[in-house]
This record gives sequence, C-alpha cells and structure tokens, in this order.
Amino acid sequence: MAGGRGAAGQELFPAADLAPLHRPAPAPLPPAAVGEDGYEIGEEHPSVRESDAIFDARRALELGALELVVGRLTSRQLTGYRLLAEATLPHVEGDRFVDAAGYTEANAAFHDYLFTLTGNEHLSQAYTALGVKGHMEQSLRTATWCHPRCARDHLEIVAAIEAEDRETARQLITEHADRSKETTRRAMADNAAARRPRFVTPGRFDRTVVVVTGAAQGIGRAVAERAAAEGGQLVLLDRSPLVHEVAEGLLADGAKTLAIEADLEDFTSAEAALREAVSWQGRIDVLVNNVGGAIHFKPFTEFAEAEIGAEIRRSLMPTLYCCRAVLPGMVERGHGVVVNVSSAATRGVHRIPYSAAKGGINALTASLAFEYADKGIRVVATAPGGTEAPPRRISRGTPQARSEQEQAWFQAHVDQTLSSSFLGRYGTLDEQAAAILFLASDEASYITGSVLPVAGGDPG
Repeated sequence: MAGGRGAAGQELFPAADLAPLHRPAPAPLPPAAVGEDGYEIGEEHPSVRESDAIFDARRALELGALELVVGRLTSRQLTGYRLLAEATLPHVEGDRFVDAAGYTEANAAFHDYLFTLTGNEHLSQAYTALGVKGHMEQSLRTATWCHPRCARDHLEIVAAIEAEDRETARQLITEHADRSKETTRRAMADNAAARRPRFVTPGRFDRTVVVVTGAAQGIGRAVAERAAAEGGQLVLLDRSPLVHEVAEGLLADGAKTLAIEADLEDFTSAEAALREAVSWQGRIDVLVNNVGGAIHFKPFTEFAEAEIGAEIRRSLMPTLYCCRAVLPGMVERGHGVVVNVSSAATRGVHRIPYSAAKGGINALTASLAFEYADKGIRVVATAPGGTEAPPRRISRGTPQARSEQEQAWFQAHVDQTLSSSFLGRYGTLDEQAAAILFLASDEASYITGSVLPVAGGDPG
C-alpha cells in the first residue's frame, strides 16, 4: 500500500495529511562526558562518537515528529503503533538479546512508523539518511547484551503519546536514545575485544605497509588484525566481499586499512590488485601470501584432472602471481619482506595435489630468497599444521561427504594431522599469526629462505 503501514495484512495507518515541517539541522556531536562505566566519551574513538551522534540525531528528529503527532492520531494508528512496540519484546529477555537481528528489524519498524505518522516527507528523508538500521545491523550482529529498558521503552512511548502526555513522551524518547547508545557502545566494545589479538608487540609495524592475501577469514584475518594492532598500515586482499567487513573493524579500531576484492588465482587480477595496493601508500613493505587451502580430501587416485588443477590454482598460483607483482617495487626500493604460508601437509595423506602445491611454495621461498637477497629482500615461510578457526562463512568449496567412505577419508586426514603433532592438538589462529609476523618483522632480519614449521612438532 502506498504511503501507509500494515500489520496482520490490514492497513493500520495511512499516510497522515499533516502540515510540513522544515528539515531539521543535523544534531551536533555529543559533548565530552563520563558514562556510568567510567568510559570517557570525549576520548572515544571517532566511530563510537559517530554512533552516539546517530542516536542523538534520531532523538532530535523524533522529538520534532512528536510535536506533529501528539493529539492527532486515530485509535487505529495507535493500535498499529502499539503492535509494532510489542513486536520488539520477544527479542529481548532481561538484559540479553534472544535475537539481536530480530530486535534490530522490529526496532527499525517501530521507529520508522513514527515518521510515517507525521506524513512529513522532509522529516522522513532526514531520518532515513541517518542510516540507523544499517548501523545497528553492523554493530549488534553478534551482540548479547541489551539495556533492559530498551524494548519496554517502546510500549511506554506509545502509552504517553496515547495519553497526550507530551512531556513524558519527550523524556522517554530522550532516555531511550541514551539506552540505545549504551547498548551499541557495549556491542562495539565487545566486537573490538573479540578482534584483539592474544599476543601484541606494540609499535612493531609502525609506518609499515603490510599486504595480507586471503584476509577475509582464518589465518589471514588473524595476521591482519595483529599487524594492525602493532601499528601496521594494512592492505587486505580477498575475493570474498567479507574482506570489507574485516577492514571496517580495523578502521573502527583506528588502523589505516584498505580492502581490495580480487581473484588472485588470475595473473591479471593479482597484478592489478598489487598495483592498487602500491598506489595507496606508495609502497609495499611486507607481503604475506596466505591464500590457499585444500579443497578435496581423498586418496590421490580418486582425484580427477580438473580437481588436481583446482588445488594447484588455489594453493600455488596466487603466491607465484603476487610475488611476481610485488618484487619489482621492492627491488627498486632495495627493501622488502615476503612471508609465504606453506603447510605441514607437504607430508600428509588424502590431499596430495594440495601437498604438491605447498611443496612448490617451499621451493619458491628458497629460490626467491637466494635470487633476491642481494637486493635487500627477505623471503621466508611458515608451515602451519592443523589450526582451529571459527566456521568459515564462505566455504573453500569442499563438497559434502556423500558416503561413509568419503567421511572416513576426511577423518583419516584429521587423525594423521593430530598424530603427527608432538603436542597432540591443533594450533590457534593467534599462534599462526605470531610466527608469520615474527618472520615479517625486523626481529627476523637475519632469517631468509627458511620455512618455519608451526605444527606442534610436525616438521612437515
């Protein structure tokens, strides 16, 4: 229905014919203050100040909208408003989100409706331009804590408007904005804490431009987050759009970051991506070649020709192409570090083409180190063993096991990985990033051509 809202399939509130309101001025940034938790707002990272400013601007617009609707709503419109307020309640229990995404959706519908009721296009457009819903979707995606009054505020605001109690409604809208800020701040702080590496050497990569391939997930993401925490200026390369989400997190933490989507299995795409990376800060100091990963897990005689080719393209060619693209600039400057990520699976079962690709990484590392040492360039590698990581949000393309035999083949490679580790366990992302960034740093200035096993004792 044009210009109206509905619930349960019925139009509840057609667009009202109310007098237009001038477009409100943008809300100013909030002044410095100290919250209940002792957090000094005036010293927050700009992203947090911007978050607060969004809710302050929403509050200002809602106070303006309030003046247009108090005493002018029909019983049908009020009923619809109340239904939208009630729809937010099931998503919160006490001070915990039951469903943060569901709350964000229902909350957006509730706040949108107030501006629909005004019938004022300028006011609605100003509210839409704030992007409140998008900000909450990003900030609250993994949130667990919610101010216990947030959802109840919606019902109380409706009740105050129904009673034509303007002052109470104004107070509730103001307090709700503060509670929304507190909820989002907590979520942003939790997100930042989740990104914080376990090991950090402050300032180790100050003014160092670090390129990390395969940075959207897993080891690559962990390397990028630690390098950023140590002062690095990060270029994140990945063919997944998730790389932009990682970059946004680093930017929120104050790191200089550029995200580039690129298919590094293609020579032209890899060259173009590295060219863009160079143009960002004028140079590349460190390249971490992390792209790779086994696709199929089965005896070698079960691999088809196309599957062998796919493994080589995935786990060898991106490193070859990126080295080719970055070396001329490093030679020109007489300085640079390349860290390749190989694998302990060069001695493993049920992923022979992947093992061959990683053996190629080891040979590439040794030969490049030999060839470019006199140009001031170090080339090194790590060989990770099995590594625990969160579930991949985008699959490597490994097909689902269709039979007990395929499940057994996969389990055999897991068992071999664990049995080959003296420590009898998988490594962590932090442990892998620690080795990679040690080799990338000046602390390893007398190390080149080496492949460092990071596999709990498995030499690979």
